[in-house]
Amino acid sequence: MTTATGVWLYPDAPIDELVATVVEAERSGIDEVWIADEGVMRDPFVVCAAAAGATERVRMGIGITSPVLRHPGAIAATVASLDELSGGRMMLGFGVGGQQSLEPFGLTVDRPVALMRDALRTARAVLQRRDDAGYVLTDHAAPARDVPLYVASRGEQINRLASREADGVFLSGFAPDRLDEVVGWVRSDGSPRVALYQSARFGTAGDDDPTAITGDPGKVADVLAALVDAHAPDSIGLALVDGADPLTMLRDAIEVFERLNSRG
Repeated sequence: MTTATGVWLYPDAPIDELVATVVEAERSGIDEVWIADEGVMRDPFVVCAAAAGATERVRMGIGITSPVLRHPGAIAATVASLDELSGGRMMLGFGVGGQQSLEPFGLTVDRPVALMRDALRTARAVLQRRDDAGYVLTDHAAPARDVPLYVASRGEQINRLASREADGVFLSGFAPDRLDEVVGWVRSDGSPRVALYQSARFGTAGDDDPTAITGDPGKVADVLAALVDAHAPDSIGLALVDGADPLTMLRDAIEVFERLNSRG
């Protein structure tokens, strides 16, 4: 299989466990690891900095951070530094932000599409070391870095914006039967990279989450294979949110990807 594989980690585990999971993901042949940003949880930028020094190949993504929590230009400068530290392996994902990240600070968003458009343009200007609306290039700016910008959203308008303005989209939290519509939005005005991530609960009976694949690694691999055939994503991944420690969840994911890759 030529589609890249990946895992998404929720930063509710100790940082040393998260870093060890990134290291093991690289060792097992997984291509990318995304770390969520939930505001007051473990910081994904710190996790990626620590993992950069312990890995050589695996790509790492901030998935997903909100320009409401941090200025998008400062986010871009931080990720550019991480990209330099990791030898060019970083990806940056923007989203409006959810309840866990915004609510502790009493933050709300009134114009999400405009927010995302302006964040992408400011971040790209910083990464490309050039002027843009809302950003004036200074002599002390760091060198340009080629970091791909992703967008994550469940809404139509932001996914259509991503088609025009972003390098990629991070699709997660969708029931498989909704993806025809969503991928159509994403590819409506351009050809961004598609990172398609599904939640999986291995062997958990009676789960009522319609966005999660429930079953053994063989069943999960069957669903992922069908999604690859239907949507041709650039990467296919699993959101490891089952509540176990990240290394335990990763072992199940590794078995899924081994089964997926064996199909050719």
